[in-house]
Amino acid sequence: SLIRSKQWYQRRVRGEDVHLNCVPEVTSSSFTIVNEAGGDGQGRGLLLFNGQTVFNGQTVCDDYFSDNSATAICGLMGYNGFQSWTYGEQFGIQASLYIGLDNVACSSGSWDSCTFRTLENCGHSEDVHLNCVPEVTSSSFTIVNEAGGDGQGRGLLLFNGQTVCDDSFSDNSATAICGLMGYSGFQSWTY
Repeated sequence: SLIRSKQWYQRRVRGEDVHLNCVPEVTSSSFTIVNEAGGDGQGRGLLLFNGQTVFNGQTVCDDYFSDNSATAICGLMGYNGFQSWTYGEQFGIQASLYIGLDNVACSSGSWDSCTFRTLENCGHSEDVHLNCVPEVTSSSFTIVNEAGGDGQGRGLLLFNGQTVCDDSFSDNSATAICGLMGYSGFQSWTY
C-alpha cells in the first residue's frame, strides 16, 4: 500500500523493513559538460550527471575515476575519447550544485564495464572536469585555397577551422585524412 503520511511512515518503520535506493539507468543523455558560465562546454569543462544544465545537473566526484572512466563517459556522449581530466572546485557555479555520482570505476573504456554509486562522500574540491575529443568526421577537415575558399582537395589543411601542425604528420596521416574527405589518396603534402 502507498505511504499516506509522514507520521504513518515513522510509525511503520522497523529494524527489518526494506528500504530501497534504485540506481538510475545511465544513457548518452545522462551526462553533459558545462563551461564556467554554466553553458554548453562543447566537450570541455565541468562534468554533470543526470541533467543537461546547471539547473538540474549534479557534479561527478573523482573517487575511483580513471582514464577508463573518462574514455567511457566521453564515448557515451558521442566523443572520440578524452584528452585530459582533472578535479577541483574551479568554477563558481559548483557550490550551488549537488554531487550526484561517486566511485565511477571502469575496467575498460566502455560504459558497460563501469560501476558507480549515487550516494557520495565528496566535496566540490573533488568534482571532475573533463576534456573530451570530438569525433573526427569528414566535415572536421577542410582544404582551403589562398583566398580561403574551397581548395577542391589542394591547399591548406584545416581541422575544425584551425590549421594543422606538421609535427608527426606523415604519408599515413595524409592518406587517412584524404580518405576521410572522400578522396582516393594523396599526391603530395608539404609544410
